[in-house]
Amino acid sequence: MELSWRALALLLLVAVIGFTLRGRDAGEERVAGASLAGELPRLTREAGGAVHVDFEAAPPAESRAWLAALRHAGSGVRWSSAAALPPLALEVSPRMDPAGGVRAGVASAPRVSVLLGDGAGVLDTVPAGARVATLRLPAFVAPLTARSGAQDARALLLDSLLPRRVLVIGSAGWEGKFVLAALEERGWKASARFHVAPGIDVTQGAVLGLDTARYAAVIVLDSSAAGSAASVAEFVRQGGGLILAGSSARVARFAPLAPGGVGARVRPASLAFADSAPRRALGFAAVTRLKSDAIPLESRDGLVAVAARRAGTGRVVQVGYDETWRWRLAGATNSVEAHRAWWSDLVAGVAYRPAVPLTAEHDAEAAPLAALISTLGPAADREVPAPSSGLPWWIFAVIVASLLAEWASRRLRGAP
Repeated sequence: MELSWRALALLLLVAVIGFTLRGRDAGEERVAGASLAGELPRLTREAGGAVHVDFEAAPPAESRAWLAALRHAGSGVRWSSAAALPPLALEVSPRMDPAGGVRAGVASAPRVSVLLGDGAGVLDTVPAGARVATLRLPAFVAPLTARSGAQDARALLLDSLLPRRVLVIGSAGWEGKFVLAALEERGWKASARFHVAPGIDVTQGAVLGLDTARYAAVIVLDSSAAGSAASVAEFVRQGGGLILAGSSARVARFAPLAPGGVGARVRPASLAFADSAPRRALGFAAVTRLKSDAIPLESRDGLVAVAARRAGTGRVVQVGYDETWRWRLAGATNSVEAHRAWWSDLVAGVAYRPAVPLTAEHDAEAAPLAALISTLGPAADREVPAPSSGLPWWIFAVIVASLLAEWASRRLRGAP
């Protein structure tokens, strides 16, 4: 009888030891993010356990993919960070401008400053509070980087643009003359068709068939272009860009493309063309009754002066100003360059963008935190859960009872 009690106690003790060792093996192993790259081979050889990684910054794509493979192989993988990793995203695209350059877009958390740089050094700083910022850069040495604390985002220019011609249509006059001059001075290849009298038009440059193989954008200056409305609308449906200036949006066949209606004319708010706000000295026809998908681009005293929308695959900008030539001729010393740049930016915003892919040698991490969450899920609690042996309380009671029974049996052996 004593042997039976002893055997039962020993058997249960062996079970307790086995469960304890297995529970210890099942506990999470804590790994610092800085040493993760060196630990990954060992973690792979010991696949099956649980791993909790403490990141100081989002890991590179190779480490994320390796951790995802460990998870698929059966290992428990969780991550956390002592200080919340800042959301950060960076995007770079070529500017549709004969002068070249790129547009860099940075998105970050509020109250966090971002340092923008490239392979040659620091380029600029996005101050805290600017959640989204757009910067224009003449050039950069790849890759473009954005840094917030210990977090880096990297972006590459993946394509280039092939600017096509711009067609200017309207009545012969000062506005058409100087809009065309501004674009040509900026480097755009421009053509024009100006209405002089009923049935009489004059052209400048090669006015070819209107399609995206030849043109990037069309500028309609007034309602004299009504006869071209059908071909312009088809051009926009193909992806071409359209700028409706002055009264052109009143034309019935242009109205479905326009971001809004044409309101009453607003008188200039200033007599002089100040460098800080030169267009306050221009009158404009307010853009009214904006369509649901229209976006105001420029307002003055609560009235929309410039608005944009997508029409099919094309882009349309409606400009209320119809005498911008006054800005160029009567403005301050830099008015010619400012007028030129303003019209070029309008065209660049709507222009058809045939992209030419570029080859890239560097890896890009445009949104590192988003990529980490997409691969491994959201951050886990930093507290490591205590391993559990899984043993019910009654096993310990049975062990104690067996040992007491074996002791009592030995003590009472031979008692009367």
